[in-house]
Amino acid sequence: MKKFSFVLAIALLLLSSFAFAASSEDYTNALKAAKKENKPLLLYFFSRSCYYCTLMDSKTLADKEVAAVLKRDFVFLRVDADKSDDLGRLYRISGTPSSWFLESSGKRVGEIPGYVKSGDYKAILAYMKGNHYNEINLEDYMKKAAGK
Repeated sequence: MKKFSFVLAIALLLLSSFAFAASSEDYTNALKAAKKENKPLLLYFFSRSCYYCTLMDSKTLADKEVAAVLKRDFVFLRVDADKSDDLGRLYRISGTPSSWFLESSGKRVGEIPGYVKSGDYKAILAYMKGNHYNEINLEDYMKKAAGK
């Protein structure tokens, strides 16, 4: 029980800095930061009432390796889909969680819908960060990364 409480406390601490609904200004600032820092942008759409979003937050995004990669290699913007209808419509979000990846230029690379386990999410982050989408599709990359 103590371990669970500790993990939950760490997850809430990590997520507290991202717990706002992204406004158009936040989105614009994230696009500017991505360009300035030459980093890909990750828009993470979630809903507070979504079970899989809670799971994604507490398992995948709370994973210390995933959190470190996001902090170091991406501009990361959490978007509360219930409060940011304009961004949800812009990206045609039909369900949450949903991760949209953009190049530093703002060009859309692709969407990963649904809950993703931390190991797979780390591989997806490496795929996006390394611009591997220019040379291989995600499915083949994941097979290659898994040694298949």
